[in-house]
Amino acid sequence: MKKIVFTGGGTAGHITPNLALIDALKGEYECLYVGTDGMEKELCAKRNIAFYEVPAVKLRRDAFFKNLLLPFKLSSCVKRAVKTLKQVKPDLVFSKGGYVALPTVLAANKLKIPVLCHESDISPGITTKITSRRAKKVLCAFEQAASKFARGVYVGTPIPPSLISYKKTAIGSKPRLLIMGGSSGAKAINDALSAALYRLTERFDVVHITGKNKGDDILAPGYEKIEFCSDMPKLYSSVDIAVSRAGANSLFELLVLKIPTVAIPLEKASRGDQIQNAEYFYGKGALSVLREGSLTADSLIDAVNKTYDERDSIRASISALPPIDGTKKIISIIKEVIENNNRTIKSSENNFSAT
Repeated sequence: MKKIVFTGGGTAGHITPNLALIDALKGEYECLYVGTDGMEKELCAKRNIAFYEVPAVKLRRDAFFKNLLLPFKLSSCVKRAVKTLKQVKPDLVFSKGGYVALPTVLAANKLKIPVLCHESDISPGITTKITSRRAKKVLCAFEQAASKFARGVYVGTPIPPSLISYKKTAIGSKPRLLIMGGSSGAKAINDALSAALYRLTERFDVVHITGKNKGDDILAPGYEKIEFCSDMPKLYSSVDIAVSRAGANSLFELLVLKIPTVAIPLEKASRGDQIQNAEYFYGKGALSVLREGSLTADSLIDAVNKTYDERDSIRASISALPPIDGTKKIISIIKEVIENNNRTIKSSENNFSAT
């Protein structure tokens, strides 16, 4: 059975698309994961996915002098990744990006293992820019991103089959509002919600993903607080409207389910990708945008009410978007690259035997 190594991590947005592909490919390919001792390791353990730990180094936008040591630290990480890939002997490395993926992709380049990478954002990240130089193809969720690479291909994004398997369920007599700030939570959103909660629960039941050890200890009728949700498809099936950061993965999941959304893009400690993601879909009429600099209890309440009131037109705009789910197309390209590489290897072996 052919082997595929998946890599990527740091946030859920770099992990869950890989897991969606693994779910679709398991049984036909042996799927393994290479990452750090982070969220990806924990999620793979829960799914019984073979996991190999390789350290990685992260660029610090606010620490110039620490970044000077990155090349030396990265070299050590790549050596560890080379050792791991020699042990595993994969037929393909699939990178979802993020700093976690870089050592494994560079190691694959050294060992001449074919690489595919996938970029979720309009503005490609540093890892994608580096890995695109030797990747067979750069698969992109946005057409604008694909146009920036010589081997860019617009494919959409991997969507877990379980995401659309749940039937819509009603919980309570009020519409249900989901508020989340990404896999790590978001203090600005949590603070605004704390001040707005009692007014929001007049109209909505609120379920709030705070992030680990975040959020206030608030008890209110119609309010449910959780730190982390391990079954987002089930949760999505129960909500009528959402407030979310504008990471591409979260937005695509909400859009494919046609959940009207108020996007609050991350602005600090960011290259601006979330702002671009949010503005793109806002321009299509597919969601609302509330900038963090304007985020207050009042603006949050106004944005939620307006978005819910306009839910029918928002859903119509979502229906007019290009296809979001790229799982089948990505799998087709994965199979094509593995088959082409196998033919190249066999041809080389035959030529060697003939001489």
